[in-house]
Amino acid sequence: MTTPVDAERAWQDLQRIRVPQERVYDEIERCAHGDPKATYITAAIMWVFLASMGLKLPAWGLWLTLAAYVGILGTLAVVYSRRTRMRLHRSRYSWRSFATFIAGGCLTGGTVLLSDHLADSFALPCPSLITATAAVAVFVLFTGPANRWAVSPLRERALRGHATQAIHEEEGP
Repeated sequence: MTTPVDAERAWQDLQRIRVPQERVYDEIERCAHGDPKATYITAAIMWVFLASMGLKLPAWGLWLTLAAYVGILGTLAVVYSRRTRMRLHRSRYSWRSFATFIAGGCLTGGTVLLSDHLADSFALPCPSLITATAAVAVFVLFTGPANRWAVSPLRERALRGHATQAIHEEEGP
């Protein structure tokens, strides 16, 4: 049992669906390319935390500083996730998103370890300030291009999905 399909009406329906979807991808790409405020705030918080590690705090002070750092970053994440107009389904995040997160952590952590080792080896004054500055610089330089790279395949993947769906609809049952 098949129902007749008006090709013109089907095309109009497809366009009515596709235009809002294109706006979603435009907004996602705009967020990945613009508004570096969250990156700079995160970098500033990271700098203060890493610089405070050189103060030789007692154990309870170290744990208190770590708890404050994680709490402030968590609050920042919640605030910025609520401010975004688009909420993506979890399936919209590709392997690139996870690879970017892991690579950023490894790169920033490696920079912290390497710069701390070098600053101690050369007996530089204020090694925690040098470590904090180097780590934050790497973080800021990595974040922008990495976010753009992670978001870039979303539109192509959606278009491939629509093309595959159209092919299956043409083949019929």
